[in-house]
Amino acid sequence: MNPFLLYNYLDPDYFCDRHKETEILLKNINNKNNTAVFSQRRLGKTALLKHVFYLLKKKQSTIYLDIFPTSSLKEFTDYLATAIYKEFPIHKSTGRKFWEHIKLLRPILKINGLSGEPELTLDISQPEQIEKSLPQLFSFLDQQEKKIVIAIDEFQQILSYPEKNVEALLRTIIQNLHNISFIFSGSDSRLMIEIFNSAKRPFYGSTNFMTLNKIPREEYVSFIKNSFHSVGVETDEKVLEMILDLTCTHTYYTQRLCHEIYADRISYVKEKDVVNILYKLIQQNEAVYFQYRNLLTKTQWKTLKAVAAEEAVYQPYSQSFIKKYSLGTVSTLQRNLKALVDKAIIYNNLSVEDPYYEVEDKFLMRWLQNE
Repeated sequence: MNPFLLYNYLDPDYFCDRHKETEILLKNINNKNNTAVFSQRRLGKTALLKHVFYLLKKKQSTIYLDIFPTSSLKEFTDYLATAIYKEFPIHKSTGRKFWEHIKLLRPILKINGLSGEPELTLDISQPEQIEKSLPQLFSFLDQQEKKIVIAIDEFQQILSYPEKNVEALLRTIIQNLHNISFIFSGSDSRLMIEIFNSAKRPFYGSTNFMTLNKIPREEYVSFIKNSFHSVGVETDEKVLEMILDLTCTHTYYTQRLCHEIYADRISYVKEKDVVNILYKLIQQNEAVYFQYRNLLTKTQWKTLKAVAAEEAVYQPYSQSFIKKYSLGTVSTLQRNLKALVDKAIIYNNLSVEDPYYEVEDKFLMRWLQNE
């Protein structure tokens, strides 16, 4: 089996580091403190949540809820109902109690034709019905003997719902629960900070904070080396450092590059092998990269290339940076950076002491550097 997983969590043997973050989350859960986790996209926050759930599975019930695909409070409610059903299926006694608990909402169970996963839809349409059904779902969970942990991933998505009182409604429900701990995670630091760190918002002061940063380099070197060794692949420290340099120690891109190295069945990995495989990965995505160029304005494309060339831009409005890449006026650059951040092509890392801009996709960054 390929030791470098890309999407699904399996067990601790395939999970790198995060000892400190795991300890913090477990401590908060044991003390019934809710946690807000901020993280850049594809840095491993979902894997961290699944890892914590793996460690908790014998002690507490766990519910993972990814609400990124949702666009309304009704869809949020259906996703929550589905997640509860998966944790307490109807063939178990708790599942039958859940079905009885929500029967007035006329639940409809169906199988997703693409994923094969069960989906639960509640027959509710009016806003007042939705606002009553959510407390009912959480009330069922709060009545269980076993403690429950709910992780709501991409929590900032609630800000896009058409309903105006979502934050206040959820905060009111959550503060009255006694048997449930929450983890709110999100990949848009700006919006997550807005939700949890603004004194004017309902969730202000209701959680502990945790920022998920990149895995320490020495830990990642050890993990990659041991993972390769476990499947009969050998290499040297210089190659391991090269892998992390090329991927900027960003979890997904590091895992993807190592995943492809193993897939090529190379018994001893050399520097030229890493370069060739990275080139192959970039070539596979080149059509998408050309589409970026077609969809962006000329000045946005120029700004993107400038950020890619620097890898990390700490002072984007300095005259030295603007003149070096002929980026026009400060106001033009501000508009271009905002547009690229809004399109999730550039990431504005606000979770560090010295914020900076960087290209989200590290393979795109390498392609831009060599274009």
